[in-house]
Amino acid sequence: MSQGEGIADWIAERMKGFPVEAHDPAEGLPLQVVPYGAAEVQAALEVLLSTWVTMGREVRAFEAEWAAWCDAQAGVMVNSGSSANLVALAALVHCGRLSPGDEVLVPAVAWSTSLFPIAQLGLVPVLVDIDPDTLCVSVEAARAAMTPKTRGVVVVHLLGQPAPIQPFLDLGLTVLEDACAAPGAEIHGRRVGAQGAMGTFSFFFSHHLTTIEGGMIVTDDAELADAARSLRAHGWVRERSDADALAAANPEIDRRFLFVTAGWNLRPTELAAAFGRQQLKRLDAWLDQRQRNHQGWCAALAPLSPRIRCFPEQPGQRHAAMAFPMLVGPGVDREALKAALEARRIATRPISGSNLARQPAFEHLPTARVAGPLPNADAVHERGFFVGNSHAFGPGHGALLQDALKEFLDGR
Repeated sequence: MSQGEGIADWIAERMKGFPVEAHDPAEGLPLQVVPYGAAEVQAALEVLLSTWVTMGREVRAFEAEWAAWCDAQAGVMVNSGSSANLVALAALVHCGRLSPGDEVLVPAVAWSTSLFPIAQLGLVPVLVDIDPDTLCVSVEAARAAMTPKTRGVVVVHLLGQPAPIQPFLDLGLTVLEDACAAPGAEIHGRRVGAQGAMGTFSFFFSHHLTTIEGGMIVTDDAELADAARSLRAHGWVRERSDADALAAANPEIDRRFLFVTAGWNLRPTELAAAFGRQQLKRLDAWLDQRQRNHQGWCAALAPLSPRIRCFPEQPGQRHAAMAFPMLVGPGVDREALKAALEARRIATRPISGSNLARQPAFEHLPTARVAGPLPNADAVHERGFFVGNSHAFGPGHGALLQDALKEFLDGR
């Protein structure tokens, strides 16, 4: 036996039982279980042993594999989903699809970094209300919020729920899909992410697929992809498809240090990409189980309506089921309910950033505005929460959740 085989066997033994594929509901309902195993550890070790650990071959391979999985022409990996949003919006500005001063619509219920990069790039964020049946951006509210300055929209596929895309394209808006929590979500058989101008994904530890920290941009637009490659890495030309032409146009500058845009250092590592490539092999089966959980849990909790409301999969869509959001009905004490669930080892969290217009940080975005009342976002802010979902959960976890909710509600 070679030394390498011995190490591989040792890793397999140490990681026995991981990733967790069948979690015991007797242990509660956590937000996440350990989602990686020996294959990911071995891939990361191989990168370390190669000594090429910064962005390189593994990143390029993962970008190509992820883009193909999303049915997109190009993938650009970055160090987080938040960075993906920043780089994608910056690419849209750099390529003239959006300009400073343009208004960009964004749902009031989203993650903070679905909103902040809009203002950081000199665009004008306009918060609009959400649809009460999906918790995603309301087309009607967005249409009512539009002015002659409205040019774009950030469509957030919230917690795996596909948001409408085509209606915004029909309005002539530049669409950025924030699919950070929705890999594998579908609308009429098409995966989200590559339906707008650009799409973004997060590979944080608690998401469907993890690179520990990491993110990805996908697009069918070669110009936008090249801009994103420069913007994530100092503004240089190295990974661009047009690098040869740019170098030829600037012969007096060493192409290794040739900068053609502004930029940041938001690059991923080879370790993260190697991790992600192994995770991608698991993703389809994991998504199937998450979807089954979502469907089963919605059915099990239906009798608790209207005291507990959940959000079933919509016709013609596939829910990616990152988490399981709920709203309590009038008269139900949300905080007391969350405490009761936590006592049963059922972890809870707010629904994303809830109503971002009510977050203190919103006061530090002087150009941002709120378009009209936000009753549905307020409902989420005041009455919403979510519990975890996972490929390792099943009917027993749904039964645990149902029993805990009924126990609380029957005691009131």
